[in-house]
Amino acid sequence: MVKIEETNVLGSMQLTVEELQNIKLALDETSILAVTDQRGVITMVNDRFCEISKYERNELIGQDHRLLNSAYHPKTFFKEMWRTIGSGQTWHGEICNCAKDGSIYWVQTTIVPFLNSKGKPYQYISIRSDITARKKIGEMIHIAHHDDLTGLQNRRQLINDLNKLIEVENHPFTLMLFDVNRFKNINDGLGHHIGDIFLVEIAQRMKTLNSDEVTFYRLSGDEFVCILKEPTLLEKIVDDLQIQFQRQFDLNNHKFYASISIGAVNYPDHGQSAQDILKYADIAMYEAKKSNNKGYVMYKKQQRFSHNQMLKLETRLHDAIINEAFELYYQPKVNLQTNEIDGMEALIRWFDDELGFVAPDQFIPFAEEVGFITDISEWVIAKAGRQVMIWNEQFNLNMRVAVNISPSHLKAENFIERLKNILKANEISPNSLEIEITEMSFLDQNADLLSTITQLKEMGITLAIDDFGTGYSSLSYLKRFPVDLLKIDRSFIHEMYKNEADVAMVAAIITLARALDLKIVAEGVEEYKDLLLLRDFNCEFVQGYYYSRPLTIEDFSKRLIEKGIQV
Repeated sequence: MVKIEETNVLGSMQLTVEELQNIKLALDETSILAVTDQRGVITMVNDRFCEISKYERNELIGQDHRLLNSAYHPKTFFKEMWRTIGSGQTWHGEICNCAKDGSIYWVQTTIVPFLNSKGKPYQYISIRSDITARKKIGEMIHIAHHDDLTGLQNRRQLINDLNKLIEVENHPFTLMLFDVNRFKNINDGLGHHIGDIFLVEIAQRMKTLNSDEVTFYRLSGDEFVCILKEPTLLEKIVDDLQIQFQRQFDLNNHKFYASISIGAVNYPDHGQSAQDILKYADIAMYEAKKSNNKGYVMYKKQQRFSHNQMLKLETRLHDAIINEAFELYYQPKVNLQTNEIDGMEALIRWFDDELGFVAPDQFIPFAEEVGFITDISEWVIAKAGRQVMIWNEQFNLNMRVAVNISPSHLKAENFIERLKNILKANEISPNSLEIEITEMSFLDQNADLLSTITQLKEMGITLAIDDFGTGYSSLSYLKRFPVDLLKIDRSFIHEMYKNEADVAMVAAIITLARALDLKIVAEGVEEYKDLLLLRDFNCEFVQGYYYSRPLTIEDFSKRLIEKGIQV
């Protein structure tokens, strides 16, 4: 091989054909050789050049290398190359070319300028070698270790990097795991296409924070990971991330804001393997989501036991669903004008042989998270609906039983069909059922939700908005959706007489409901003074310990037998 020095003047006069031929022979058979004049016009090529470019020699001579431009490189790439060789310096680099048939090939290239007596280039020789196979392997490796959608490094690369940091470098680092709060609402409300564009935009914002010390990855779905090789950067990166999410997203004319929940883990304090680090980061992120922490939650070792309990809870809850190991209690709903029981709310209870009594506010959110909530809700509808039919027939009444439906259950594609099957199988009249929907369910005012609620209304089912006043900033959904009843959240009712703001809020809600021809139920009534205020406001219905705690089937039946429907 001819050795070419970086800045040598290889000649002070134009090379003869014989001298060019000698250079050609001196190169090995795989070298791709071309000679151009000072303007870049091709004056000579070897056979290997014709072979790889798929052009005949006469098609190349007299042309410049723009004939082979693949459009892969930006214009600045070639400007820099010409600046180098134009100044008499040798240029090295990799070039992506396009052959005559449209195929792409890569060449490792060295361009040597030949200078005249004045030190100006009059001729250039380019010596190339085919590196297409290597580049393709590199592309395959890149694809294998990068996420298709966002271009961020993927889970496989994350595990590789974690293993290297732990097993080879053994240097302290911090891992942050975060996901987008209510990402499902964006996917369901705006469509998966917008959801994908949203994830790409998030990745672009994260890439601006990448550095030698900070690397971002897409783990899966809307979950992302950041490795901080310098743990002291944690507070700064958290602040930088939050700033990125304080900026509005404007995607295909959809404008919205988003937030994230962040869990953090330190190595080696919290785990000794990649699997443990990710597992504990997930636990910390869950704690951040649960506590609505706007910064981050650092993993604590005691959280590990909570996680182990969750694993056991999932197993026991699954068994409870299969064995129908739940019990329903019923809390009377009282008509304040007549002082009579007007209906009841079904409240689920679970006593497990191993776990003991598990409170609903513990297992219901967990059931929602692990995907059990639909099975539990359908069991409640069937049991409660059947029971109210028995009471109505036994006491010649026309009561309704209220059942709370989770947002995810309500939005299931086959919700209406499955509900109709449950009512038919258990001989439940639709007008004996009252479905309570949390106010947060109306965050997405989309056509599917409107269709579902309209179908429920057409079936004869009463619709109530539960926890009213706590979840949503806009009241426009009250005009759009055919609801019948508002349930004022107990947080406004409990000891309302001690708080002027709560009194004003409750009075305003009742006035609003009356203007919209909606019924009102006040939950959590425990004090007589609160009851008097509600009567003054002409509230129709109340629930709470003042009248009755939730009762078993037997106790509720006794209440109806012993005192009639009076309370």
